[in-house]
Amino acid sequence: MAVPVYGEGFFHVSLSGVIWYTIVFDYSDVEREYWGLLREGGVRLESEVERLRFEMQRLMDEERIVINGVDVRARVLSAFIEVRGVPVRSSAVFFIVIPFRPRVGVNVYENFYGPAVADYDYTVYWVLECGVFKSVDSPGSVSINGNFAVIRVKKGTRVPGYESVVFEVPGGCLSRS
Repeated sequence: MAVPVYGEGFFHVSLSGVIWYTIVFDYSDVEREYWGLLREGGVRLESEVERLRFEMQRLMDEERIVINGVDVRARVLSAFIEVRGVPVRSSAVFFIVIPFRPRVGVNVYENFYGPAVADYDYTVYWVLECGVFKSVDSPGSVSINGNFAVIRVKKGTRVPGYESVVFEVPGGCLSRS
């Protein structure tokens, strides 16, 4: 059975009204399950990819995402599996879209989910098309540099089930998108 060992999340905030969210989970896959599926191809591979997409959508549906006071729904567009260099290291990749209505001035993204303890290290990257990040309320270490924010969480960190990201969009940004 594949065991998660690392995760990465990439939020690309487009002022056209969507947040493109990509998640990558790396696994220790000692039994080479995904390697075998990729070599075999066909129905079993397609079935596993669809199962992953469905499970990620279920997880997204359990979260409550609020942007600028409006509840929004994340939609998992697709999932992929891959092997990274050696058959015992596999990954699952998810492409997700989160619609929102950006506004000039302060914008607030909030995510409510069940509290947990991180089972593995993970890093989350936020990229803002135009504007600056003002604050990030998240477990782990947070670093903000203008329109980039990085969150690093270590295995064993208590994750309380709430995160917020506040960013400011100047007036000229919305007219460009």
